[in-house]
Amino acid sequence: MLLPTIKRSLTIISLSVAVGLMGCQSAPLNSIQQTTIVNTPITKDKSNFTDEIVIKESQVMQWVAHYDWQLAQVINQNGKTVDINNFAPIILQVEPSSISLYQGCEQYRMDFHALSAPPYPYYSHLAKVPATCNDDNDSDAGTYTDTVITEDNSIQSLFVKYAPVRLNFELLPTSHLTPELSPVAIQAAPKRLALNIENGNRLIFIGSPKALATPAGLPITNELLEQYHWTLVSAVSNTYDAKEELTRKPLGNFYHPDHPISASFESWPNNQYASFSSGCNGSRAPYFLLNHNTFKVGTIISTVMGCGETGNRIESALFDLMRDSSSQLTLSLQPSQPIWPTADNQSDMPRYNLLQTMATGETLVWQNEVKKTP
Repeated sequence: MLLPTIKRSLTIISLSVAVGLMGCQSAPLNSIQQTTIVNTPITKDKSNFTDEIVIKESQVMQWVAHYDWQLAQVINQNGKTVDINNFAPIILQVEPSSISLYQGCEQYRMDFHALSAPPYPYYSHLAKVPATCNDDNDSDAGTYTDTVITEDNSIQSLFVKYAPVRLNFELLPTSHLTPELSPVAIQAAPKRLALNIENGNRLIFIGSPKALATPAGLPITNELLEQYHWTLVSAVSNTYDAKEELTRKPLGNFYHPDHPISASFESWPNNQYASFSSGCNGSRAPYFLLNHNTFKVGTIISTVMGCGETGNRIESALFDLMRDSSSQLTLSLQPSQPIWPTADNQSDMPRYNLLQTMATGETLVWQNEVKKTP
């Protein structure tokens, strides 16, 4: 029997985050984490199954990022269905601080640099990105169409032209399934997502899961990252010369003794954040940890204290590397070390190496430390 599904609007922490950073480095909110029931079919056993799982509200957008979403229906502000039968397929992809819409070779992007209050927390404008391909058969978004894209059947026609918009996202119930359907069929039930534009259209997408490889190393979860404070112990660039020989060079900015590099992670009621520091300004950026351990970081918001010439250079290099980045994480255990009975750092916690391989070629190694409670 299918359980009822709760609809919930998705929100992101507003720019008040930046204001909070300007003062003391506050701890994450201590309020109880909200949860959202999401129509994601799972199988408990062959005779009793459900189409719902419960995920934390802070991880909903991360969950959404595991799917490619294709536009299936448009409803205008008067509740009438908009005819999109002559539209080439439109694909939605979600990142920590933006969304992208693809149609053939055309791509539009909405960056969420400016955020407002619920019920429409996302404030942005639709910006066209340079073409990603040369013809309709070669789209980076993986779509193919022989439909000619005109002004009347383009992505742009679904939005207010040349004007900023306020919007939100809403998870929708899957189609109702009959008890006769097998668990495999229930697993394949379509996921549905609505993009609601204030005083505008309601765009409804159908989701198909991304093909994700099996990750290497130990399992990594948001909760594990949040459990510790992480210190950078190694950072190198990796390049290949004309003979295809690998050259590794230390990233000099990240080895200064007066500016140790660290990272921490936290969940707020409606989103999850990574913070990076070189001992001066505080920072915060939304992040996703996907099921195959791809780690995506969005726009970094930081305080603006002067850190001196050296500190400013190191901090800029750190933020530039992490901002809007994609990397692969691999977790391993360090060799166990005996703890002397008189040692000050008595702890039986596991010691991890967290290898971060950046899409741009750098490799960083982080080690976990006890996370101090403010």
